[in-house]
Formats: sequence, C-alpha cells, structure tokens
Amino acid sequence: MVAFRGYGEGRRAFASCVAVPRTSAVSAATDHGIGNAQEVGGAHAQVTRRRALSPAVEHYLQAIYALTAERKVLIGARLAEHLRVSAPSVTQTLHRLERDGYVILIDRGDRKEIQLTPTGHEIGEASTRKHRLIETWLVRDLKLSTTEAHEAAERLEAGFDELLLSRLFEALGQPLACPHGNPIPGWGVIDHDGGYLDRVLAGDRVVIGRITEEAEADLDLLTYLERNGIFPGVNLEIMAVDRRSGAVTARSERGTEIRIEGRSAALIYVRSIA
Repeated sequence: MVAFRGYGEGRRAFASCVAVPRTSAVSAATDHGIGNAQEVGGAHAQVTRRRALSPAVEHYLQAIYALTAERKVLIGARLAEHLRVSAPSVTQTLHRLERDGYVILIDRGDRKEIQLTPTGHEIGEASTRKHRLIETWLVRDLKLSTTEAHEAAERLEAGFDELLLSRLFEALGQPLACPHGNPIPGWGVIDHDGGYLDRVLAGDRVVIGRITEEAEADLDLLTYLERNGIFPGVNLEIMAVDRRSGAVTARSERGTEIRIEGRSAALIYVRSIA
C-alpha cells in the first residue's frame, strides 16, 4: 500500500533529494555534499570517481543501504547471500569500496561489520530511491506484479536520470513507499515501532508493514507471498507458531491460511493490532 503526501510538500521534498548536475567542480562538489570551495581539488576527484561508478558498485551500495536501514548488523556473509554472489567476490568488492571511500569495515574480532561512509550512504540512498520509485510506477501504472516489478526496476534504473525521476515522482502523486511497503528515501520514513513476523505468538493479530529488501531478493518467497495475498496493509491472525522451526501459520483477512517458514518470517515486518 503506497502512501501519499501533499503536492507542495512532496515537490519540495523531491527537490531536496535530487540535484541537477552543474558543470563546475565547485558546484558539483557542493551539490554532492562533498565539501566547500576550498576543498575543490579533493572534491573534483571524488565527483570524477562517482561519475565513473559501475552499475555493479551502485548495486552493492544500494544493497548495503537497504540492509543497514533495518538496523541489523551487516557482515559480508549476509551481503553475499542477499546479492547471490560468492563470499570471496563480496570480500574483494568490499575492499575496493573501502579503498575508494564508500564503506568502512569495522573489525569485530571474528567478523567485520559493514557500514557506509557519508559518500557511500548518499549514493546508496539515491540508488534505492530510484529503484523504489520505478517499482511503484511499474506496479501502479503498468500493472506488473510486485515480483516482476522488482526485477524490471533493476534493469531500468540505469536509464533514469534526475529529470525523469522528478517527472515520475510528480506523476505518481509523491509516493512515500514502494509497493512492498519500504519507504522511498527522502520522503517516507522507515517504521521501527513494530517487529518481525518471526517474533509473534499464537493468537496475535498483526498487520503487514513491509516486505523487506531481503525478502524481495528471494523471488520464490516474493511470488509465494503475492499468490497468497500477503501485501503491506493486510491483516493476519496468527494461528500457530512452530517453536522448533520458527514457521508461522496465519490466516489473512480474506480467510486464506498460509504457512511461512521461520527464515522467511524474519524478513516480514509487522505491527500489532490492538
């Protein structure tokens, strides 16, 4: 379910989120939040490097942004699982991203936690905003399924610049969230007032808040949820919870009964219904 805000408010919000590129290094540095005019030499190098970003690097930063937004510690193994790539490949890419100033790898003893630098955060946020806005358009206007939209948006992202995004934003009515319920950065705010479906008890009544990015990456799960009518805004009554496997059996407001395995339930955000 996509939320909307007033036209003026949304338009101002968009203007603050996307910048029209300028030609001078000083303007570019300022637009990208890199520094002031006195830092133009370093800023020029930063801007040049950013313009040369490959789609793969942007994809990594987008994934890191989305995963860390859930307030869960992010390590290489989890990122590799999300991206469906090998652990050595992720490790190699992370070292390059750290070298170029996009991520910080914090030593936690037996593991390294991944965090975005301000520059990496800005790029990841912009890429996520683009992806979720395109998803919204594909579902709402082109009538694609949420599963189809997720895959198609990834293919279309490279073809959308700031001008197209601003037009799309206005045409859609300034949406705050994508069809999976995840907030569009800069406009919507992520909800941390609820919890994940794997934490519910039998007898609880909850409403689906969002299908997280990790769940979106599992196309089989996304298809299963869609076929069973599990979308943001749908109410569920928890029928049973298998404490050994973590599987949750729930009945939707339509009367459909669905079983969601524990690993998948941990990727679905819900809020309690009083």
